Amino acid sequence: MTRLLSFCALFGLSYAATVYREWDIGWITAAPDGFSRPVIAVNGQWPPPLLEANVGDTVVVRVKNSLGDQTTSLHWHGISQRGSISMDGAVGVTQCPIPPGGEFTYKFQVDVPGAYWWHSHDRGQYPDGLRGPMIVHDYESEAALGVDEQYTMTISDWYHDQMPGLIARYLGPQNQRGTPPIPQSGLINDALNPSFNIQPGKKYLFRIISMSALINHFVQFEDHNMTIVAVDGVSVEPRPASLLLLAAAQRYTVIITGKENPTKNYAAVARIDDTRFPDGLPPVNQVFANLNYGGDLAAAQYYAPPTIGFVNDMSLVPVDAVPLFSNVDYSVGMTVNFARTEGGWRLMGSTPYVSPKVPTLYTAMTTGDDAWNPEVYGASVNPYIFESGKVVEIRVNNADAAGHPFHLHGREFQVVGRTGGGPAFTWNGSIPAMPMRRDTVAVPGNGSLAIRFKTDSPGVYLFHCHMEWHVEAGMTVTIIEDPSRLQKEQWIPDNHLESCKALNIPVAGNCAGNVENLSDNSQCNNAFPTVHNGRVTVSACTNIRVIACTNIRIGACSNITVNT
Repeated sequence: MTRLLSFCALFGLSYAATVYREWDIGWITAAPDGFSRPVIAVNGQWPPPLLEANVGDTVVVRVKNSLGDQTTSLHWHGISQRGSISMDGAVGVTQCPIPPGGEFTYKFQVDVPGAYWWHSHDRGQYPDGLRGPMIVHDYESEAALGVDEQYTMTISDWYHDQMPGLIARYLGPQNQRGTPPIPQSGLINDALNPSFNIQPGKKYLFRIISMSALINHFVQFEDHNMTIVAVDGVSVEPRPASLLLLAAAQRYTVIITGKENPTKNYAAVARIDDTRFPDGLPPVNQVFANLNYGGDLAAAQYYAPPTIGFVNDMSLVPVDAVPLFSNVDYSVGMTVNFARTEGGWRLMGSTPYVSPKVPTLYTAMTTGDDAWNPEVYGASVNPYIFESGKVVEIRVNNADAAGHPFHLHGREFQVVGRTGGGPAFTWNGSIPAMPMRRDTVAVPGNGSLAIRFKTDSPGVYLFHCHMEWHVEAGMTVTIIEDPSRLQKEQWIPDNHLESCKALNIPVAGNCAGNVENLSDNSQCNNAFPTVHNGRVTVSACTNIRVIACTNIRIGACSNITVNT
């Protein structure tokens, strides 16, 4: 791969292609940490495949759901989906779930190089294994880094029980403290102690991707300094570092250089941030990979890296030097809290997020001028509607003692302020002139965060905590950008509507599917679910593909029930 990149950069070759994949999603058994359990695989392969493309390519992924008793979807984390928001993959937001036996095609263009990842965005499913790395290459910028080889390094926590049961217990009445389940172990590249071959004096590009459902990790390369060159999908001015802190869904791209005179093989360590586990650490919390110099050198051993001295990501400067977005048009305040109510958790916005009966994008596309009225979407999706061409500032005040990683779908944002000194955000005069940008950022415990972005891509986007347990508990709001432009410029593919028909999900109208009286949201999903086992029960349609029911009257599929 290195020779190809150098050749293309030398001769200035650049062309867009179509990257086509057919993925059959189903169950197999795997034991990445020694414990055998069902995992969700792609084409019978687990870990799932790395998806690679070049800037300007069109990615087409045709998905078949062979899970049998679960719906599914795929979200392309960090990809902008500019002009293709229906491909974002968030169930209840930009699509209906893919039913068992159903097929669904994602098609989108990748326009920014960097480290990304893909994962299910349906009912807390991705910790069961349905996630993998995605790399968008740019020959010219990669050649300019002068690296000899590239590696992808994923970090994840790992559970022995399957998610439907874990989520049901987490959201159940017995969990009064709202404590998320503790994972049994951690993995690097979905394995224990994998190896990366290193040669003295050579330069290596490591794309480090957190696919964690809960845990933050401190990352360090033993006796090797790092140079940060990108964060999430944003290239930054080179910055030396000895220690990184990755929250769930964050990515760092770094360069390390092989030691000229290695005396042993060294460890690349991902240490669990134990501040979230006052009642005890996961059973297996020593996660490391081998930096393998070969020969008769001693094997790498785990060691505990420090938990202080990690790079403050706000100090990073984007290479493109985009200045601070000034003249804020919309200023929105949100508070994170864990007050439990009769209806469920109240975590962000005015209510815990509850998925609507009609995907929010479909409501925005089918309700005309009423799409500017937040009431048509229902209070339970916590809707915020913005015009295009504006600057939005979101201030997150965290009343929880623990930190939270927040992800905005579909765009990067500038991080303009962050403090750990209490949940009341205050301007302190330290706003960077060229703020760091990323798509996932951590707000400290009992701290505050302020981000800014420009509304330059009409669509429907989630803003949520990326701890998967908190997504399921309702820590989510919905951003709708310029529904009038959205209605004129984009459309819903027929292939996507087939999934809705198969599951008897309405595709037009307000949050309740009411097309006659859009202001009547009394039948919208407002109650927070108390039973959430993720299963789809199919009775009379079990001997045929569920998608086949789309060619007959919807009522014939009334025997398909979705447990919510």
